[in-house]
Amino acid sequence: MGRLRPVVLLAAGLLVLALGLGGCAQRPRPGAQTLGAVPAAEAEPRDLRDIPQSVGALLPAAGLDLPLLTPEAQAGFLERLRAAHFAPWTQANASYGVQSAFWGLDKLGNGRHFGENLRPLGPEFRAEMEALCQAWAYPSLARPAIATVNTSLRVLPTIRPGFLKPTRPGEGFPFDYWQNSGVWAGTPLLVTHLSADGAWALVETRYAGGWVRVADLAYVDEAFMARWTSLPLLAVTRERAPVFGQARGGREAFLFHGRIGTLLPLVAEDAAGYTALAPARGANGLAESVSVRIPRADAAAMPLGLTPRNLARLADQTLGQPYGWGGYLENRDCSALLLDLLAPFGIFMPRNSSQQARSGEFVSFQGLSGPQKEALLLERGTPLLTLLHKPGHIMLYLGRASVAGQGRAVMLHAIWGLRSLDESGVEGRVVLGRTVITTLEPGRELPDVARAGTLLEGLAGMTLVAPGGQPPVQPDRTR
Repeated sequence: MGRLRPVVLLAAGLLVLALGLGGCAQRPRPGAQTLGAVPAAEAEPRDLRDIPQSVGALLPAAGLDLPLLTPEAQAGFLERLRAAHFAPWTQANASYGVQSAFWGLDKLGNGRHFGENLRPLGPEFRAEMEALCQAWAYPSLARPAIATVNTSLRVLPTIRPGFLKPTRPGEGFPFDYWQNSGVWAGTPLLVTHLSADGAWALVETRYAGGWVRVADLAYVDEAFMARWTSLPLLAVTRERAPVFGQARGGREAFLFHGRIGTLLPLVAEDAAGYTALAPARGANGLAESVSVRIPRADAAAMPLGLTPRNLARLADQTLGQPYGWGGYLENRDCSALLLDLLAPFGIFMPRNSSQQARSGEFVSFQGLSGPQKEALLLERGTPLLTLLHKPGHIMLYLGRASVAGQGRAVMLHAIWGLRSLDESGVEGRVVLGRTVITTLEPGRELPDVARAGTLLEGLAGMTLVAPGGQPPVQPDRTR
């Protein structure tokens, strides 16, 4: 994401959101302006022309079907992901204290946020949010539920945005600070509180938490949970795969678009595809299990074999997709990209970049020069199983590629833009706004980007996701 967002309401509290939500757009200094006058074609880094924007095209053909993990190691990853995925249904109480759950109300007091009309969100808006949140009664529930459509976790019970000063790079569109994360249909939830008007539910998922429209979820009972947790998992492997179910009366009806990262219980499979369960909101807001058919080309029984070919097939569908801070408009930021991309392989990722950097063996780059960092990555990094972290951003290492006649490390990442400084010291962004493949120095040939410093200079370290082929210890999501 332009600024990798600490969007992990569950693991470190919603408070993290304020510290760097879109993980891919760094905080500018006061008074900085955007680089709106620079034509996009001229401002884009040369990497996007010199490097094929296809993971499959960059991987050695000879090893495309070689597994990157042993079956035993991958089974260990999957066991941990399953436990995390269904964890909200096993919780007896809310994981967050009042301060973490309602940090957005405190932020409203500083008067820095602007609405969709680019006017300040005044005291009336704050009073409305305080009345809706009724924080004094939190937590008022501990009721298991499920997302029945693709939806969003919001910091406040509203669809209205909260931008910081729109004239500053990284603080206007699309950086809605009330957007915490996207949630795909079929995601288990724990409802811990309701808004005063009953329209919004405060929920927790395996990776984040926030406010969801009540109409986008359904409550589950013991029989529903027992059936869903007893079945193996199916992963959707095609972006925006339409999922249809049998409506009452026997007619087929559209339910939602499956996304890479959508997980559903697998009932059966045959030569044509899979039979799975999908959730629907029934009478009185209770969940119903709907039988759905998904073609074999659109899904895979989990875990999907972790081979370069399979990972490239999924990753190439995300290339060029618009950047989406916190899942804004159902797009992905940098940490959401990795969370979704690795899920079909059974690998659990937290929701924000700093926690993802701790999901394995972290190798610090402290004290190293830029060239030394890249040399260490090329020496020790495992392509497709190594993450590169800088404060507010995270990337997936693809391996070595020839770029402008040099062997360079190349990365897959969702990014908003590259920080820039003009000759007078005014900060801006060269906006990329999508998922791309670059070196660790995209835009270094652009004077304003070089003046501000490249990604390589800011790298803090790399994370070996499976050191020795074993799954890492998963972070405590309730701490």
